[in-house]
Amino acid sequence: MIDYEKLQEGLTKLRGLDFEEAERAERAAKADYISPNIAFSKSFQARLAAQALGINYHDLKNLPLKEYLKVTTAVFNFLFATETTQLEISED
Repeated sequence: MIDYEKLQEGLTKLRGLDFEEAERAERAAKADYISPNIAFSKSFQARLAAQALGINYHDLKNLPLKEYLKVTTAVFNFLFATETTQLEISED
């Protein structure tokens, strides 16, 4: 089970260097596909989440689908949403 408070705390501690490191890893892993804005990629969001949580990226990718989507949506919210426009994450 993912600790979403820990995820939010971890995301706030990440720096630009962490973002760039995750971007390099993502682009290296997907050399045949380059997204115009890497931050929209679910697998990139998973890399940031894994880093923020201090867990292995591959372990995070093996979460059940609903949990994986919940985690990546939390990262999306952190990256793009303002406090009044965050996407809702259900507790199911």
